[in-house]
Amino acid sequence: MTTRSTTLPRLAVSTLGYLWGTVDATPLEQLAQGFADLHDIGFTAVRVDVPDDLPLDDYAHWLGVYQLAPATGIFAATFDGAEALPAVLERARRTAAQHTALGLDRVMLIADPVPARVARPAVGAVADKGAFARALDELGETARALAAEGLRPLLHPRVGGLVETEAEVVAVLDTLGADVLGFGPDTGHLRWAGTDPAEIVARYADRVGAVHLSDVYADYAQPTRRGRGKDYHELVATGRVWAEPGSGVVPFDRVLAALPAGFDGDLFVEIERPSIFSVYDAYLQAYEWAGHVLAPLVAAPEPLR
Repeated sequence: MTTRSTTLPRLAVSTLGYLWGTVDATPLEQLAQGFADLHDIGFTAVRVDVPDDLPLDDYAHWLGVYQLAPATGIFAATFDGAEALPAVLERARRTAAQHTALGLDRVMLIADPVPARVARPAVGAVADKGAFARALDELGETARALAAEGLRPLLHPRVGGLVETEAEVVAVLDTLGADVLGFGPDTGHLRWAGTDPAEIVARYADRVGAVHLSDVYADYAQPTRRGRGKDYHELVATGRVWAEPGSGVVPFDRVLAALPAGFDGDLFVEIERPSIFSVYDAYLQAYEWAGHVLAPLVAAPEPLR
């Protein structure tokens, strides 16, 4: 296992872009390809995503083989009642056990997509007060369960989930409070849902524990430009929603300037879906962008031990 001693931000990356890769590849094959490519490109820390069928010791071994340190992972549920809360909390405890064993002290807490919002993304569709109240309560219970196991939970809004719009993000953070929940913004998801990511990072700067630096193109950044009846998947399939970081309309200079003094979290290069043919080239482009933009902020890579 690894430990982390730096108090500076760290450049990290996820293998999310590889989920859109070869359809014939198994999840483990996609993961191995991702690790190999990311190591080859120069990344040294990767978001923790332990496959269900891979023992934790084997996952840690893979990280070591590719000289990748574990970085802040995620815990996700829909929080709409589709999964019973006791089952959600049990999964949260298992996730916390894995992540703390890998030396992590925080985790992104995500409200996963629900059908009504997949059908009409990024506009807070079917904003039902009862459903949101349930989600808020379950997010609070899950956050407390993660904290009890040693992880600081960070609210991570995403398009398609019940915490999507700025009003919903603010309501969750303000209602639950800093003692229960930190903030783990995703710049592209916030921007697509109409939130200025720099402004909300500044508003909750003292609660930001990690950041996903994703980007979106301008094409569908306004609801009036999304066409009639196109759902999340149809819009993403156009290749004109998600951009490689630095290629879209997210104001990264302002986002980074809004981070608090002493911020020590992971800054993730996040590619939701590559917009160019080669996944490898998409990550290489993102790594080169990060070298220019993030180099003054992030810690030098630490050796694994």
